Amino acid sequence: MNIKNSILVRVRVSFILVVLFALAIVYRMGVIQFAEGEKWNALAAKIGLQYREVKATRGNILSDNGSLMATSIPFYRLALDPSRPSSQLLSDNLDSLAFHLSSFYGDISKTAYKRKIIDAREKGRRYLSLNRKLINYQEKKMISAWPILREGRLEGGVLFERVDKRFKPFNYLAGRTVCFINENNNGAGLEYSFNSTLAGVPGKALFQKTMGGNWKPVPDASEVRPVDGYDLETTIDIN
Repeated sequence: MNIKNSILVRVRVSFILVVLFALAIVYRMGVIQFAEGEKWNALAAKIGLQYREVKATRGNILSDNGSLMATSIPFYRLALDPSRPSSQLLSDNLDSLAFHLSSFYGDISKTAYKRKIIDAREKGRRYLSLNRKLINYQEKKMISAWPILREGRLEGGVLFERVDKRFKPFNYLAGRTVCFINENNNGAGLEYSFNSTLAGVPGKALFQKTMGGNWKPVPDASEVRPVDGYDLETTIDIN
């Protein structure tokens, strides 16, 4: 066999090996996706992982001169993953954080907030609702600067759960025209008729179920971001 034929044989053998390797990968992916799919889905369910829908921000409804007739205003609830902060961070700052929480919410004492966080950490909880009260964006910015919470979600364990509230600046003016849409997509008026335009496209994010039955977003997990809804410009004269 001459050199040329020898090289051709080696090239062909290498090509065949590469093809076989690629086929093996495709086969294994098929086994994981189809044959073993139920097993992996069951495992994900066992450890409480699930991709859940993340709502998009609903579009505004505007009058003929651009005035807001309906808009979505973001509010937030404050929660904490007490397992995230380091022992040193908690030791140095928990007293101060508890003071801020008690002063702001005014529901329980500084000592009670401190004990609430320590108890949740000792029990291994990954989610703790600090207060169910809705706070606005400016309050969220203020709270984000508090001790421990200013370290963010990964180091400080802070969780701000967003809740959008529909607000009609002109109250009952043109109220029957704007009307409403509920959680089941039933309603009336512009909110209902143009729901597909206003609603946007929901996203997906990975959540983990905590011992208390709450769903906590998984930091740094892959996600599909929601696409916000379009604004609806009308010919309604509110003057």
